[in-house]
Amino acid sequence: MGMVIHDEETLRMAQELADRKGLSLHDVFAQAVRAELDRMPPRRRPKTREEKLAFIAELQARSAALPVLDPRTPEELLYDEDGLPK
Repeated sequence: MGMVIHDEETLRMAQELADRKGLSLHDVFAQAVRAELDRMPPRRRPKTREEKLAFIAELQARSAALPVLDPRTPEELLYDEDGLPK
């Protein structure tokens, strides 16, 4: 399967990297993707019901820890002074 790079700057940088390393564009992209995947933790996919519930609880805890950026209530955000949707 082929890949088309529409961003000229990205293509220029990739070609420069390939030239400096003496690699093909394919190898440069493959190394970059491999390096990024190696830096990331593996993606967890909850399988059992208990794992799914634990995952949801973790998401809820992370969400609850986020700062409140707008002090208005959900109703104030959704409805105008006449009770109509904004």
